[in-house]
Amino acid sequence: FIGAPELLINYFTFVAKEVRELLALLGVKSIPELIGRTDLLKVLEGETVRQGKLDLTPILRNDLVPADKPTHCQVSRNEPFDKAVLNQKMVEDMLTAIDSKSGGSFHYEITNCDRSVGARVSGEIAKRHGNLHMYIEGDANDYVGKGMAGGKLVIRPPNGSPFKSQETAIIGNTCLYGATGGKLVAAGTAGERFGVRNSGAHAVVEGAGDHCCEYMTGGSITVLGRTGHNFGAGMTGGFAFVLDEDNDFFDRINPELIELHRISSEATESHRSHLRGVISDYVQETGSEWGQYILDNFDAMSRKFWLVKPKAASLENLLKSTRANPA
Repeated sequence: FIGAPELLINYFTFVAKEVRELLALLGVKSIPELIGRTDLLKVLEGETVRQGKLDLTPILRNDLVPADKPTHCQVSRNEPFDKAVLNQKMVEDMLTAIDSKSGGSFHYEITNCDRSVGARVSGEIAKRHGNLHMYIEGDANDYVGKGMAGGKLVIRPPNGSPFKSQETAIIGNTCLYGATGGKLVAAGTAGERFGVRNSGAHAVVEGAGDHCCEYMTGGSITVLGRTGHNFGAGMTGGFAFVLDEDNDFFDRINPELIELHRISSEATESHRSHLRGVISDYVQETGSEWGQYILDNFDAMSRKFWLVKPKAASLENLLKSTRANPA
């Protein structure tokens, strides 16, 4: 929104006014009074024969709810299932080392019932000393790096893992959601919606699911392998490098706002050099065999990469923000 605050206030004032008018037409004074009022709904006949046969009665009936029982939430909040016991214990164990900058080695058993592990500790470190670097051996769950603003996350398989990292998931869905800075490198593939709403983080993974770089506005994403469908939907900033060994990446992008460029020409030599540096740093951090293979065969492999950028962005100026704000 590029207008003044007063214009935004005026807009929402009119939205509120229209909502009140619609509520009055329905004979209610507030939105909570509408909850459960299925008598105000009208079932449409549908536009096809199949839609006309759809019976919505099971989800529209509310006669099984006793009249003296509430139809909506009556408490101010729902207490989270995870009480953050592990996060609290980590802070208690590490606080002395954090305050004194002495460091240390701490070991915990982490299960998929433990949420946002490391977030509390990273906050304590950042509050006192600045950005945090975190190294994880093994796979991680969804939302890795959510809201990440700085520091570095390195995720790699355990030593001696028999799996090919470029064919094995190591982080879950919606990682780097809303990230504004920092660096994430993961020696394996990511799930769906990797880098969604990323506005400043730089990341390298070896594959990604559907909707990668969705609504991205800044930063950079490098995918050393296959992606899912709808790549770059709503992407208006930042850029990405994607390895396309099967030469079918174009069929899986959302072309509305982005365009693809090869990096094998003289005009894109700076981008090719930048990619080599990104992969070299990635290999140094993760020890990825797949990343090393790409480096060892870079002349041939670089021809299989696409540079993905917003249509409105200048190819010549694409790397300026990255150089000014290195991860």
